[in-house]
Amino acid sequence: MSVGADRRPILVSVGVGTVVLAVAGMLDRLALGLFVCAGMGLGYLNAWLTRLAVARISGGDIASGKQLLAATSGVRLFGVTGFALIVGMLARPDGFGVLFGLAAFQVAVLVAVSAPILRGAR
Repeated sequence: MSVGADRRPILVSVGVGTVVLAVAGMLDRLALGLFVCAGMGLGYLNAWLTRLAVARISGGDIASGKQLLAATSGVRLFGVTGFALIVGMLARPDGFGVLFGLAAFQVAVLVAVSAPILRGAR
């Protein structure tokens, strides 16, 4: 992926994180805002690890690349979600913001990726 494609989700996530921190600070729930931002960082880590796995699998002479990619993605998704759930349970109620952050990152990536496509379709 190019640098522009890497930078777009980060910029959208930083914008969303700034708004979340501002709103959480006004509502006196700053810890919740920090956990949401940590969840978005965890989502970006997952996306980055996915890109590395795809690059490693597509660059090699692996015959069963689809099965290997599905297996590594499943293990990674299970690990990230399990980690977020553990943090959420240990630091509840504000810790559940990690799960909201993961979801917010996925929405931010979806918006960042689909916006140029929608502009081009006009």
